[in-house]
Amino acid sequence: SSTYDPILRRLISAHKERRALALTSFLAERLALSVHGLLACEPYAVRTSSIVLVPIPSAARTVRQRGFDATASMARLAARRLRVRYPMTVRSALTQGRRVADQAGLRAAARRENLAGAFRLRRPISTGVVVLVDDLVTTGSSLTEAARALRAARIPVLGAATVAATVRERPAVRGLRTQ
Repeated sequence: SSTYDPILRRLISAHKERRALALTSFLAERLALSVHGLLACEPYAVRTSSIVLVPIPSAARTVRQRGFDATASMARLAARRLRVRYPMTVRSALTQGRRVADQAGLRAAARRENLAGAFRLRRPISTGVVVLVDDLVTTGSSLTEAARALRAARIPVLGAATVAATVRERPAVRGLRTQ
């Protein structure tokens, strides 16, 4: 993932909040590069199985309000670009199992608490290894919770890839390789 600079922050926000759908392709290209960077570091996993991109789920009410699922849209386009090199699918395998507060403005500990146990498996993944995908990683709470839910269902998680990441002084996601 790239550093979350002010311009990229505006682009991600415009895409999600103002339905600037023309940005989907640009953001998906950045996501594809991030996924490729992760997979390039894991050649054994790539040779032995198919790759399943699993978007971090948004709340159903948020998707309804926006009229689209921004992360899933980017994941589908990124997968299309990456299929020339990797056996790849996209599965919206997770859902929010309970209401969570808006993460904006919450500090790291509050984000972890807000999301603890929030995601559940919506559809099983029978083959391949998972790469979690999201537009932005701030504290890593969403990625950590998603990985927990998948691993609890015995679904292997290779790592995570995002469009952008905030700069932190120390790694926020323990046990999860991110790109």
